[in-house]
Amino acid sequence: MGKLIKVAFVDFEPGFVPEKSLLYRTLLQKYSVELSKEPDYVFYSNYGERHLRYDCIRIFYTRENIAPDFNFCDYAIGFDYLTLGDRYFRFPAYYLDREDFGLMNDKTYFTSGDIRSKGGFCGFYYGLEDETPERDLFFERLSEYRPVDAGGHLHNNLEGVVTERQQFLSNYKFAVAFEECSHPGYTSDVLMQAFAAQTIPIYWGNPFIGREFNTQSFVNCHDFRSWSEVIDAVRRIDQNDELYLKMMRTPALTGPERDIDRMEENLQAFLYGIFDRPLEQARRTSRSAARIHFEKRARLKEILYRISPQGIWDSLRQTGIVR
Repeated sequence: MGKLIKVAFVDFEPGFVPEKSLLYRTLLQKYSVELSKEPDYVFYSNYGERHLRYDCIRIFYTRENIAPDFNFCDYAIGFDYLTLGDRYFRFPAYYLDREDFGLMNDKTYFTSGDIRSKGGFCGFYYGLEDETPERDLFFERLSEYRPVDAGGHLHNNLEGVVTERQQFLSNYKFAVAFEECSHPGYTSDVLMQAFAAQTIPIYWGNPFIGREFNTQSFVNCHDFRSWSEVIDAVRRIDQNDELYLKMMRTPALTGPERDIDRMEENLQAFLYGIFDRPLEQARRTSRSAARIHFEKRARLKEILYRISPQGIWDSLRQTGIVR
């Protein structure tokens, strides 16, 4: 067994199980991992402030569009395009689902017969909590060209809500793949899921998506000046089977991002670089009086929030007692 490391996971989403996470499994490949109430390292996310109660090495991880605050974390794993020495590693959420990632990379086997098997024009699948002005407006505008089928709770226009998102989207030539907002670097798994359903995504979100994905394989809204131009592009592809087939056979990823094993190895190297160091050498947050005072104020705010009506309500929601 390797070196013993004592870790805690706090402020993650409800239902989070540390032992099932990629972070825990990666550490377990090299170390003896103890989940401890008195840890030397804390992994934390964006669903609370409990991490402020720990005076140890803090590692921030998020699947949401939230930038790390390096005043509080020694290291971070997120979406933003950042360079900060050995303190930051970019690891988008689409690397967390190997099955869908594999299906996305198999899209080049699409045939003309598969086009005819598509029963619908465009699929739209989102929950009520996913309302976004840009997404809602585009749904309305695209529906003026051809009806868009909404199988989720949001804008549902079918006979009930569909339970299997990917299976639903696979019935359509196109899929609306919009993020909740547009932000440089924020690429969730929504684009990968559309590719995995063997459809052409219509994507909006990360304005620099071309750094990661091959923009010849999908409709990138950021390449156009208006929704009208985007819809004109969709119309051209929809009415030209040769063009549609060419796009469907174009790989979604062409660079190093295509190698999920390599990306996981890079994540390993980042984490092992933290845990292989002696504790006193691993700390990266400043020990200056100004920063320590800044953190003390943050801890006080956390205590006051925790005992406030809103804090109590949010805590109950986090534990699943109320919804």
